[in-house]
Amino acid sequence: MKKLKTFKLLLGLLLAPILLFAAPAELVEADTATDSVKVKEGWWTVGAEVANNSSFFGRNTITRYPYAAASLTYIHRTGVWASVTSYQLFNTDTYIDETDISVGYSFKIRDLVEANLSYSRFIFGENTPLVNAFTSNALSAKAALDWGILYTGLTSSYVFGENHDLFAVLENSRFIPLNPLWSGKHVIGLDPKITITAGTQRFYETHTTTTQDKSGLPTSGGSTGSGPISGSPVGGVLDPLNPGGKKSPNNPNTGGTTTTTTITSDSKFNVINYELKIPVVIYLGNFELEPAYRYSIPVNKIEGDESKAQSFYSFNISYTF
Repeated sequence: MKKLKTFKLLLGLLLAPILLFAAPAELVEADTATDSVKVKEGWWTVGAEVANNSSFFGRNTITRYPYAAASLTYIHRTGVWASVTSYQLFNTDTYIDETDISVGYSFKIRDLVEANLSYSRFIFGENTPLVNAFTSNALSAKAALDWGILYTGLTSSYVFGENHDLFAVLENSRFIPLNPLWSGKHVIGLDPKITITAGTQRFYETHTTTTQDKSGLPTSGGSTGSGPISGSPVGGVLDPLNPGGKKSPNNPNTGGTTTTTTITSDSKFNVINYELKIPVVIYLGNFELEPAYRYSIPVNKIEGDESKAQSFYSFNISYTF
């Protein structure tokens, strides 16, 4: 019954149009009756998204967590903006697993150079299995250049909470309109993007250590080892760090002494992920539809990280007014 209520809630969210970073097409509206000019102060975008799995800077859990999300964004004509997005994972019993609240300022440095400064606060549900649950805040700065052949963006982020990490994300993309091929009325196109992510990985070390502490034994890359989210992570398999079957401090069913596991912090700044994303963008008046395919390849993984190369499928719908 609870899952049925969750499904109805998600269905309601998906029937509401979505908010994904759709920029308004016009800033000024003409009032033909009075020949005066009415300046639009700002734009609202509402939306929804579904995807077959979640990830954070190229890192994911061994268990897949499909999700649905609902969003609301306001963009003022000065470039100041604010947004809130809530996520519900399909494989958990909580209604809201994560809520992100962000504020920022977008502006142009030159005709072809854009910049964006933002702060985000991440709020997680209790017992969340998400790997980014130890990064409660993020400060980001982005610069983007449209130099004809490609649209290039570089984002640097400082994320902090129970630990702190630095990330740099380099993106290269180019929108390819398809509707001119058949003289279509509505804009339809591909917006392929290649992304390289570099950064530190303290957030995943904290995630791995915490999941071990909850179960008393090392887990395989993302199970929390408690409650209905993940179930038992060990299933009777011997602890590889305790091969003699001796008692672990958090697992009182295995013997007589204690074993302490230490994970050495790795603060090296390395390339950690390569990604290819191919979205199909469809504009229907104030609506924007975006089915997308994404292939992610994590590299330079730390001990305990079982993130793997995999495909992601998502669908977004947004409405701007």
